[in-house]
Amino acid sequence: MGNVRSRPEAETRIEESSLTSSLPVLFAPPLLAAGKKPQRKYQEQKLERSASLEGFSTRLNGSFRRIYRSLSCSSLHSSWPLKRDTFDQHCRRPLSRVSRRRRKESTAADARLLARTCWPVSNAESLFLPHFPVDCNAVHRFHFVGHVANGAFGKVHRVRRASEDFALKVLSKSEIINCNAIRQLKDEVDIQTICGHHPFIAKCLNFWQSKTKVFLLSNFYANGELFQRFKKFPIDLVRLYIAEIALALDFLHQAGVIYRDLKPENVLFDQDYHVRLIDFGLSKWLSIGSRTRTLCGTLQYMAPEILEGEPYGHAVDWWALGTLACQMYTGEYPELDLSKYLNKFETVDKLIERAKVHRTTSASINLLPDSVNDLPADAQDLLKRLLETKPQYRLRSLLQLQRIALYKNYNWEDVRQKKFSPKQMMEDEAAASDLEAGQSFDLFDW
Repeated sequence: MGNVRSRPEAETRIEESSLTSSLPVLFAPPLLAAGKKPQRKYQEQKLERSASLEGFSTRLNGSFRRIYRSLSCSSLHSSWPLKRDTFDQHCRRPLSRVSRRRRKESTAADARLLARTCWPVSNAESLFLPHFPVDCNAVHRFHFVGHVANGAFGKVHRVRRASEDFALKVLSKSEIINCNAIRQLKDEVDIQTICGHHPFIAKCLNFWQSKTKVFLLSNFYANGELFQRFKKFPIDLVRLYIAEIALALDFLHQAGVIYRDLKPENVLFDQDYHVRLIDFGLSKWLSIGSRTRTLCGTLQYMAPEILEGEPYGHAVDWWALGTLACQMYTGEYPELDLSKYLNKFETVDKLIERAKVHRTTSASINLLPDSVNDLPADAQDLLKRLLETKPQYRLRSLLQLQRIALYKNYNWEDVRQKKFSPKQMMEDEAAASDLEAGQSFDLFDW
Protein backbone atom coordinates (compact mmCIF):
# COMPACT_ATOMS: atom_id res chain seq x y z
CA MET A 1 0.00 0.00 0.00
CA GLY A 2 2.92 2.28 0.64
CA ASN A 3 4.12 1.96 -2.95
CA VAL A 4 0.74 2.57 -4.45
CA ARG A 5 0.12 6.13 -5.56
CA SER A 6 -3.07 7.85 -6.30
CA ARG A 7 -4.43 7.64 -9.86
CA PRO A 8 -4.47 11.34 -10.74
CA GLU A 9 -0.90 11.82 -9.71
CA ALA A 10 0.24 8.87 -11.81
CA GLU A 11 -1.57 10.05 -14.92
CA THR A 12 -0.02 13.46 -14.53
CA ARG A 13 3.49 12.08 -14.40
CA ILE A 14 2.82 9.85 -17.44
CA GLU A 15 1.64 12.85 -19.50
CA GLU A 16 4.66 14.94 -18.50
CA SER A 17 7.03 12.14 -19.45
CA SER A 18 5.34 11.67 -22.84
CA LEU A 19 5.55 15.42 -23.63
CA THR A 20 9.20 15.60 -22.74
CA SER A 21 9.96 12.61 -24.91
CA SER A 22 8.06 13.83 -28.01
CA LEU A 23 9.18 17.53 -28.08
CA PRO A 24 12.87 18.28 -28.53
CA VAL A 25 14.43 20.63 -26.05
CA LEU A 26 16.09 23.69 -27.69
CA PHE A 27 19.02 25.04 -25.75
CA ALA A 28 20.09 28.63 -26.25
CA PRO A 29 23.49 28.97 -27.93
CA PRO A 30 26.28 30.44 -25.90
CA LEU A 31 26.18 33.67 -27.95
CA LEU A 32 22.82 34.62 -26.47
CA ALA A 33 24.42 35.16 -23.20
CA ALA A 34 27.16 37.32 -24.70
CA GLY A 35 25.13 40.48 -24.80
CA LYS A 36 25.98 42.61 -28.00
CA LYS A 37 28.08 40.07 -29.90
CA PRO A 38 25.26 38.97 -32.38
CA GLN A 39 24.57 42.55 -33.41
CA ARG A 40 28.26 43.17 -34.13
CA LYS A 41 28.50 40.09 -36.36
CA TYR A 42 25.41 41.17 -38.30
CA GLN A 43 26.99 44.54 -39.02
CA GLU A 44 30.15 42.84 -40.26
CA GLN A 45 28.13 40.70 -42.65
CA LYS A 46 26.30 43.77 -43.94
CA LEU A 47 29.58 45.55 -44.62
CA GLU A 48 30.95 42.54 -46.46
CA ARG A 49 27.79 42.36 -48.61
CA SER A 50 27.91 46.08 -49.49
CA ALA A 51 31.62 45.79 -50.36
CA SER A 52 30.89 42.91 -52.73
CA LEU A 53 28.05 44.91 -54.43
CA GLU A 54 30.36 47.90 -54.79
CA GLY A 55 32.98 45.75 -56.42
CA PHE A 56 30.41 44.35 -58.83
CA SER A 57 29.20 47.83 -59.81
CA THR A 58 32.83 48.90 -60.30
CA ARG A 59 33.47 45.98 -62.62
CA LEU A 60 30.22 46.67 -64.49
CA ASN A 61 31.13 50.34 -64.96
CA GLY A 62 34.52 49.28 -66.23
CA SER A 63 32.90 47.02 -68.79
CA PHE A 64 30.69 49.86 -69.96
CA ARG A 65 33.71 52.13 -70.31
CA ARG A 66 35.53 49.56 -72.44
CA ILE A 67 32.46 49.17 -74.68
CA TYR A 68 32.13 52.97 -75.02
CA ARG A 69 35.82 53.30 -75.93
CA SER A 70 35.44 50.58 -78.54
CA LEU A 71 32.55 52.53 -80.14
CA SER A 72 34.09 55.97 -79.82
CA CYS A 73 35.25 58.05 -82.74
CA SER A 74 38.91 57.59 -81.82
CA SER A 75 38.72 53.84 -82.38
CA LEU A 76 36.76 54.38 -85.60
CA HIS A 77 39.36 56.90 -86.70
CA SER A 78 42.17 54.41 -86.06
CA SER A 79 40.49 51.89 -88.38
CA TRP A 80 40.14 54.36 -91.29
CA PRO A 81 42.56 54.05 -94.22
CA LEU A 82 45.62 56.19 -93.90
CA LYS A 83 45.50 57.63 -97.43
CA ARG A 84 42.88 60.34 -97.88
CA ASP A 85 42.35 63.24 -100.23
CA THR A 86 43.31 66.64 -98.90
CA PHE A 87 39.81 68.05 -99.29
CA ASP A 88 38.39 65.01 -97.47
CA GLN A 89 40.60 65.68 -94.48
CA HIS A 90 39.70 69.36 -94.56
CA CYS A 91 35.92 68.74 -94.58
CA ARG A 92 35.95 65.85 -92.11
CA ARG A 93 33.91 66.16 -88.94
CA PRO A 94 35.62 66.68 -85.56
CA LEU A 95 36.70 63.45 -83.86
CA SER A 96 34.16 63.95 -81.10
CA ARG A 97 31.37 62.89 -83.45
CA VAL A 98 30.49 59.54 -84.87
CA SER A 99 30.67 58.92 -88.61
CA ARG A 100 27.94 60.41 -90.77
CA ARG A 101 26.89 57.04 -92.11
CA ARG A 102 26.24 55.55 -88.68
CA ARG A 103 24.50 58.70 -87.49
CA LYS A 104 22.25 58.77 -90.56
CA GLU A 105 21.31 55.12 -90.21
CA SER A 106 20.56 55.49 -86.50
CA THR A 107 18.81 58.79 -85.84
CA ALA A 108 19.11 61.41 -88.57
CA ALA A 109 16.42 59.75 -90.69
CA ASP A 110 13.86 60.01 -87.88
CA ALA A 111 12.99 63.43 -86.47
CA ARG A 112 11.73 61.89 -83.22
CA LEU A 113 14.94 59.96 -82.59
CA LEU A 114 17.08 62.88 -83.74
CA ALA A 115 16.06 64.87 -80.66
CA ARG A 116 17.27 62.08 -78.35
CA THR A 117 20.52 61.12 -80.05
CA CYS A 118 23.83 61.41 -78.25
CA TRP A 119 25.42 62.57 -81.54
CA PRO A 120 23.53 65.82 -82.24
CA VAL A 121 23.83 67.86 -85.44
CA SER A 122 23.96 71.62 -85.65
CA ASN A 123 20.76 73.64 -85.88
CA ALA A 124 21.64 74.90 -89.36
CA GLU A 125 21.79 71.29 -90.56
CA SER A 126 18.83 69.90 -88.65
CA LEU A 127 16.51 72.53 -90.17
CA PHE A 128 17.12 71.06 -93.64
CA LEU A 129 17.06 67.40 -92.61
CA PRO A 130 15.97 64.86 -93.73
CA HIS A 131 15.34 66.36 -97.18
CA PHE A 132 18.94 67.44 -97.72
CA PRO A 133 21.57 64.90 -96.62
CA VAL A 134 24.79 66.33 -95.21
CA ASP A 135 27.80 65.94 -97.50
CA CYS A 136 30.74 68.32 -97.23
CA ASN A 137 32.75 66.60 -99.94
CA ALA A 138 30.22 66.30 -102.79
CA VAL A 139 30.92 69.77 -104.18
CA HIS A 140 34.62 68.92 -104.58
CA ARG A 141 33.76 66.18 -107.07
CA PHE A 142 32.82 68.81 -109.66
CA HIS A 143 34.96 71.23 -111.61
CA PHE A 144 33.53 74.74 -111.79
CA VAL A 145 33.43 75.94 -115.39
CA GLY A 146 31.71 79.31 -115.05
CA HIS A 147 28.96 81.43 -113.60
CA VAL A 148 25.51 81.17 -115.21
CA ALA A 149 23.05 83.37 -113.30
CA ASN A 150 22.13 84.86 -109.93
CA GLY A 151 19.12 83.91 -107.85
CA ALA A 152 17.28 85.18 -104.81
CA PHE A 153 19.28 83.03 -102.36
CA GLY A 154 22.45 82.26 -104.28
CA LYS A 155 24.07 81.62 -107.65
CA VAL A 156 23.90 79.08 -110.46
CA HIS A 157 27.20 77.66 -111.74
CA ARG A 158 28.14 75.50 -114.66
CA VAL A 159 30.08 72.52 -113.35
CA ARG A 160 31.66 69.52 -115.04
CA ARG A 161 32.23 65.95 -113.99
CA ALA A 162 33.55 63.17 -116.23
CA SER A 163 33.20 65.32 -119.39
CA GLU A 164 29.52 65.97 -118.64
CA ASP A 165 28.18 69.43 -117.76
CA PHE A 166 25.63 70.17 -115.04
CA ALA A 167 23.95 73.21 -113.52
CA LEU A 168 24.68 73.57 -109.81
CA LYS A 169 22.58 75.97 -107.77
CA VAL A 170 24.40 77.07 -104.61
CA LEU A 171 22.10 78.64 -102.00
CA SER A 172 22.98 80.38 -98.77
CA LYS A 173 21.44 78.89 -95.64
CA SER A 174 21.48 82.20 -93.81
CA GLU A 175 19.45 83.90 -96.56
CA ILE A 176 16.94 81.05 -96.64
CA ILE A 177 16.50 81.04 -92.86
CA ASN A 178 16.19 84.83 -92.65
CA CYS A 179 13.46 84.83 -95.32
CA ASN A 180 11.69 81.89 -93.68
CA ALA A 181 11.89 79.97 -96.96
CA ILE A 182 12.89 76.53 -95.73
CA ARG A 183 9.50 75.02 -96.51
CA GLN A 184 9.55 76.72 -99.92
CA LEU A 185 12.94 75.20 -100.74
CA LYS A 186 11.82 71.73 -99.73
CA ASP A 187 8.71 72.06 -101.90
CA GLU A 188 10.88 73.16 -104.82
CA VAL A 189 13.05 70.06 -104.55
CA ASP A 190 10.07 67.75 -104.10
CA ILE A 191 8.18 69.19 -107.08
CA GLN A 192 11.17 69.17 -109.41
CA THR A 193 12.11 65.64 -108.37
CA ILE A 194 8.61 64.20 -108.70
CA CYS A 195 7.65 66.02 -111.92
CA GLY A 196 11.09 66.03 -113.55
CA HIS A 197 10.38 62.98 -115.71
CA HIS A 198 8.14 65.10 -117.97
CA PRO A 199 9.81 65.78 -121.36
CA PHE A 200 9.47 69.57 -120.99
CA ILE A 201 10.48 69.95 -117.32
CA ALA A 202 14.05 70.03 -116.03
CA LYS A 203 14.70 67.38 -113.40
CA CYS A 204 16.63 67.86 -110.17
CA LEU A 205 19.27 65.12 -110.25
CA ASN A 206 20.70 65.47 -106.75
CA PHE A 207 20.65 67.77 -103.74
CA TRP A 208 22.58 67.99 -100.48
CA GLN A 209 23.82 70.45 -97.86
CA SER A 210 27.01 71.51 -96.14
CA LYS A 211 27.49 73.62 -93.03
CA THR A 212 26.55 76.90 -94.72
CA LYS A 213 25.22 76.04 -98.20
CA VAL A 214 22.49 74.06 -99.93
CA PHE A 215 23.22 72.51 -103.34
CA LEU A 216 20.79 71.58 -106.14
CA LEU A 217 22.15 69.71 -109.16
CA SER A 218 20.33 69.51 -112.52
CA ASN A 219 21.13 69.11 -116.20
CA PHE A 220 22.82 71.96 -118.01
CA TYR A 221 21.19 73.22 -121.21
CA ALA A 222 23.74 75.05 -123.32
CA ASN A 223 21.32 76.54 -125.87
CA GLY A 224 20.24 79.27 -123.50
CA GLU A 225 16.96 80.97 -122.70
CA LEU A 226 13.86 81.53 -124.82
CA PHE A 227 14.76 85.00 -126.16
CA GLN A 228 18.50 84.56 -125.89
CA ARG A 229 18.89 82.61 -129.13
CA PHE A 230 16.01 83.71 -131.34
CA LYS A 231 15.42 87.26 -132.53
CA LYS A 232 12.39 86.33 -134.60
CA PHE A 233 9.83 83.54 -134.17
CA PRO A 234 7.95 82.08 -137.14
CA ILE A 235 4.23 81.48 -136.69
CA ASP A 236 4.57 77.69 -136.72
CA LEU A 237 7.38 77.76 -134.17
CA VAL A 238 5.35 79.94 -131.81
CA ARG A 239 2.50 77.46 -132.04
CA LEU A 240 4.88 74.59 -131.24
CA TYR A 241 6.48 76.31 -128.24
CA ILE A 242 3.10 77.34 -126.81
CA ALA A 243 1.95 73.73 -127.14
CA GLU A 244 5.06 72.38 -125.35
CA ILE A 245 4.76 74.88 -122.50
CA ALA A 246 1.02 74.19 -122.24
CA LEU A 247 1.70 70.44 -121.90
CA ALA A 248 4.16 71.14 -119.06
CA LEU A 249 1.73 73.49 -117.27
CA ASP A 250 -1.16 71.07 -117.60
CA PHE A 251 0.99 68.26 -116.20
CA LEU A 252 1.92 70.40 -113.19
CA HIS A 253 -1.69 71.42 -112.59
CA GLN A 254 -2.90 67.83 -112.76
CA ALA A 255 -0.19 66.91 -110.24
CA GLY A 256 -1.49 69.58 -107.84
CA VAL A 257 1.21 72.20 -108.48
CA ILE A 258 0.89 75.89 -109.40
CA TYR A 259 4.00 77.23 -111.16
CA ARG A 260 3.64 81.04 -110.72
CA ASP A 261 6.97 81.97 -112.34
CA LEU A 262 6.60 81.47 -116.10
CA LYS A 263 8.92 83.92 -117.87
CA PRO A 264 11.57 83.74 -120.64
CA GLU A 265 14.42 83.31 -118.13
CA ASN A 266 12.82 80.08 -116.86
CA VAL A 267 12.28 78.57 -120.31
CA LEU A 268 15.48 76.95 -121.61
CA PHE A 269 16.30 75.08 -124.81
CA ASP A 270 17.70 71.54 -124.78
CA GLN A 271 20.08 70.16 -127.39
CA ASP A 272 17.25 69.88 -129.95
CA TYR A 273 15.79 73.32 -129.13
CA HIS A 274 12.77 71.96 -127.29
CA VAL A 275 11.68 73.87 -124.19
CA ARG A 276 12.48 72.98 -120.58
CA LEU A 277 10.90 74.67 -117.56
CA ILE A 278 13.30 75.38 -114.70
CA ASP A 279 13.34 77.16 -111.33
CA PHE A 280 10.41 75.96 -109.21
CA GLY A 281 11.25 78.27 -106.32
CA LEU A 282 7.83 79.96 -106.41
CA SER A 283 5.88 76.78 -107.12
CA LYS A 284 3.41 75.51 -104.56
CA TRP A 285 1.31 72.44 -103.91
CA LEU A 286 -2.22 73.49 -104.82
CA SER A 287 -4.99 71.10 -105.78
CA ILE A 288 -7.31 71.88 -108.66
CA GLY A 289 -10.08 74.26 -107.59
CA SER A 290 -8.15 75.59 -104.58
CA ARG A 291 -7.02 79.20 -104.10
CA THR A 292 -4.05 81.00 -102.59
CA ARG A 293 -3.25 84.66 -101.88
CA THR A 294 0.56 84.89 -101.91
CA LEU A 295 1.83 87.93 -103.82
CA CYS A 296 4.77 86.61 -105.85
CA GLY A 297 6.09 86.38 -109.39
CA THR A 298 7.54 88.69 -112.03
CA LEU A 299 5.58 91.91 -112.45
CA GLN A 300 5.18 91.80 -116.25
CA TYR A 301 3.80 88.25 -116.08
CA MET A 302 1.56 88.56 -113.03
CA ALA A 303 -2.16 88.14 -113.62
CA PRO A 304 -4.56 90.96 -112.60
CA GLU A 305 -6.04 88.90 -109.75
CA ILE A 306 -2.58 88.60 -108.18
CA LEU A 307 -1.99 92.35 -108.43
CA GLU A 308 -5.37 93.07 -106.88
CA GLY A 309 -4.57 90.83 -103.89
CA GLU A 310 -7.50 88.51 -104.55
CA PRO A 311 -7.42 84.72 -104.11
CA TYR A 312 -6.21 83.06 -107.30
CA GLY A 313 -5.74 79.58 -108.74
CA HIS A 314 -4.03 77.83 -111.64
CA ALA A 315 -5.43 80.33 -114.15
CA VAL A 316 -2.54 82.72 -113.38
CA ASP A 317 -0.15 80.37 -115.21
CA TRP A 318 -2.26 80.61 -118.37
CA TRP A 319 -2.16 84.42 -118.16
CA ALA A 320 1.64 84.22 -118.02
CA LEU A 321 1.56 81.92 -121.06
CA GLY A 322 -0.51 84.55 -122.90
CA THR A 323 2.04 87.22 -122.04
CA LEU A 324 4.82 84.97 -123.29
CA ALA A 325 2.91 84.26 -126.51
CA CYS A 326 2.34 87.99 -127.06
CA GLN A 327 6.09 88.54 -126.78
CA MET A 328 6.90 85.77 -129.24
CA TYR A 329 4.34 87.04 -131.75
CA THR A 330 4.97 90.80 -131.50
CA GLY A 331 8.01 91.34 -129.27
CA GLU A 332 5.85 93.50 -126.94
CA TYR A 333 4.12 93.09 -123.60
CA PRO A 334 0.35 93.38 -123.17
CA GLU A 335 -0.68 96.95 -122.40
CA LEU A 336 -1.91 96.32 -118.90
CA ASP A 337 -2.18 99.46 -116.77
CA LEU A 338 -0.07 98.46 -113.77
CA SER A 339 -0.38 101.88 -112.11
CA LYS A 340 -3.84 101.20 -110.73
CA TYR A 341 -2.47 98.12 -108.99
CA LEU A 342 0.93 99.42 -107.89
CA ASN A 343 -0.49 102.70 -106.50
CA LYS A 344 -3.33 101.01 -104.68
CA PHE A 345 -2.11 102.14 -101.28
CA GLU A 346 -1.20 105.74 -102.10
CA THR A 347 -2.90 108.68 -100.49
CA VAL A 348 -6.38 109.70 -101.61
CA ASP A 349 -5.16 112.94 -103.22
CA LYS A 350 -2.69 111.15 -105.48
CA LEU A 351 -5.30 108.61 -106.48
CA ILE A 352 -7.75 111.40 -107.44
CA GLU A 353 -5.12 113.17 -109.53
CA ARG A 354 -4.16 109.93 -111.27
CA ALA A 355 -7.81 109.12 -111.97
CA LYS A 356 -8.29 112.52 -113.67
CA VAL A 357 -5.35 111.88 -115.97
CA HIS A 358 -6.32 108.33 -116.97
CA ARG A 359 -10.09 108.77 -116.97
CA THR A 360 -10.36 108.74 -120.77
CA THR A 361 -8.17 105.68 -121.37
CA SER A 362 -8.78 103.41 -118.38
CA ALA A 363 -12.42 102.75 -119.19
CA SER A 364 -11.78 101.31 -122.67
CA ILE A 365 -8.28 99.91 -122.35
CA ASN A 366 -7.03 97.48 -124.96
CA LEU A 367 -4.58 94.95 -123.58
CA LEU A 368 -3.17 93.82 -126.92
CA PRO A 369 -0.60 96.01 -128.71
CA ASP A 370 -1.35 97.43 -132.14
CA SER A 371 1.02 95.00 -133.86
CA VAL A 372 -1.38 92.16 -133.03
CA ASN A 373 -3.63 93.33 -135.87
CA ASP A 374 -1.04 92.07 -138.37
CA LEU A 375 -1.27 88.51 -137.01
CA PRO A 376 -3.53 85.80 -138.41
CA ALA A 377 -7.01 85.56 -136.94
CA ASP A 378 -6.30 82.30 -135.09
CA ALA A 379 -3.25 83.85 -133.37
CA GLN A 380 -5.29 86.89 -132.34
CA ASP A 381 -7.96 84.57 -130.97
CA LEU A 382 -5.36 82.76 -128.87
CA LEU A 383 -4.06 85.98 -127.31
CA LYS A 384 -7.55 87.27 -126.54
CA ARG A 385 -8.49 84.02 -124.79
CA LEU A 386 -5.32 83.82 -122.71
CA LEU A 387 -5.15 87.52 -121.80
CA GLU A 388 -8.65 87.73 -120.36
CA THR A 389 -8.62 89.87 -117.19
CA LYS A 390 -11.37 87.84 -115.51
CA PRO A 391 -10.06 84.37 -114.64
CA GLN A 392 -13.48 82.71 -114.91
CA TYR A 393 -13.62 83.60 -118.62
CA ARG A 394 -9.95 82.94 -119.36
CA LEU A 395 -8.62 79.92 -121.26
CA ARG A 396 -7.22 77.88 -118.39
CA SER A 397 -6.89 74.23 -119.41
CA LEU A 398 -5.19 72.12 -122.05
CA LEU A 399 -8.53 70.77 -123.25
CA GLN A 400 -9.77 74.29 -123.99
CA LEU A 401 -6.53 75.10 -125.81
CA GLN A 402 -6.85 72.04 -128.03
CA ARG A 403 -10.34 73.14 -129.15
CA ILE A 404 -9.46 76.63 -130.46
CA ALA A 405 -8.86 77.38 -134.15
CA LEU A 406 -5.06 77.65 -133.87
CA TYR A 407 -4.72 73.97 -132.89
CA LYS A 408 -7.39 72.50 -135.11
CA ASN A 409 -6.22 69.08 -136.43
CA TYR A 410 -2.94 69.51 -134.53
CA ASN A 411 -1.08 66.33 -133.57
CA TRP A 412 -0.48 66.73 -129.84
CA GLU A 413 1.01 63.26 -129.47
CA ASP A 414 3.83 64.20 -131.85
CA VAL A 415 4.44 67.31 -129.75
CA ARG A 416 4.67 65.21 -126.60
CA GLN A 417 7.09 62.77 -128.23
CA LYS A 418 9.22 65.60 -129.71
CA LYS A 419 8.72 64.55 -133.31
CA PHE A 420 8.65 68.16 -134.47
CA SER A 421 12.05 69.76 -135.06
CA PRO A 422 12.25 73.45 -134.04
CA LYS A 423 15.63 73.83 -135.71
CA GLN A 424 14.26 72.50 -138.99
CA MET A 425 11.38 74.97 -138.77
CA MET A 426 13.83 77.83 -138.38
CA GLU A 427 15.88 76.64 -141.34
CA ASP A 428 12.78 76.30 -143.51
CA GLU A 429 11.68 79.81 -142.51
CA ALA A 430 15.11 81.20 -143.35
CA ALA A 431 15.14 79.46 -146.72
CA ALA A 432 11.65 80.71 -147.60
CA SER A 433 12.35 84.32 -146.63
CA ASP A 434 13.73 87.03 -148.88
CA LEU A 435 16.90 87.47 -146.83
CA GLU A 436 20.25 87.86 -148.48
CA ALA A 437 22.55 84.88 -148.80
CA GLY A 438 24.76 84.36 -145.77
CA GLN A 439 22.44 86.27 -143.40
CA SER A 440 19.73 83.67 -142.86
CA PHE A 441 21.20 82.08 -139.77
CA ASP A 442 22.42 85.40 -138.38
CA LEU A 443 18.79 86.40 -138.00
CA PHE A 444 18.12 83.44 -135.72
CA ASP A 445 21.43 83.68 -133.86
CA TRP A 446 22.26 80.00 -133.57
